[in-house]
Amino acid sequence: MSQHITLESIANFRQLGGLIGANGRTIRANCLFRCSALDRLNEPDTQQLAQLAGVTILDYRDIHEAQARPDRIVAGGDYLNVPANPPDLAVDAKVVEFSPQAIEALDVDRFMTQLYQQLPFNNPAWHQLIATLSHPETNTVIQHCAVGKDRTGIGCAITLLLLGCEESVIIDDYLATNGRLESIGQHALAQWPVAVSEKAQANFRHLLSVDKGWLVAAFTEIKQRYISIEQWLEQEYGVTAQQRQTIQDKWLEA
Repeated sequence: MSQHITLESIANFRQLGGLIGANGRTIRANCLFRCSALDRLNEPDTQQLAQLAGVTILDYRDIHEAQARPDRIVAGGDYLNVPANPPDLAVDAKVVEFSPQAIEALDVDRFMTQLYQQLPFNNPAWHQLIATLSHPETNTVIQHCAVGKDRTGIGCAITLLLLGCEESVIIDDYLATNGRLESIGQHALAQWPVAVSEKAQANFRHLLSVDKGWLVAAFTEIKQRYISIEQWLEQEYGVTAQQRQTIQDKWLEA
């Protein structure tokens, strides 16, 4: 398929195709996507996705999130709900579920930094991600959570690290989320009481953004615990040099 896929009904939808990976090779177009939840997928967009072959959807939301707003599943595709939230209940990626009172009291940068420091480790979702990227019959992968920024951000960062992308490329892709979540933010704020403070609203808008420092905190934590990205991938998720090469050969242009 030469035409690029664009979905009008899904916020923060974009592809990783075209980014530069290992040895200057380009990620194949129309194969690796990221977005917010697919519960609002309309019929024209469903038809677009139906043109893709071997689709696997990785839904990183918690089970109750996925049940409350179930994805519209693409015909012939595989759907996997693989929660990516860290086990520490004090740090939770479900920011759109926070109450106005909790958001007003929140130190957003501290909270998000702690979240990103935990997401890369001992996470069953990333085992499934790596298995999916390695599977010979998988031709298209769509990664998403609720709004497609934190859990999805780390999942896509791992994908791009596996593909040999530079950290600067990964950060630029991550920051592309900013400006794409206005509709989700407006919908959430409309459900709040009228008398919500300006501080709570400002904190919520900050929560619905991404910050370079948050992703850098994840990279820094990895490097503090492990000698290298390669060692982290191998010891946390069992990725050998041969498996990484296989993944690169599958998803990068020759």
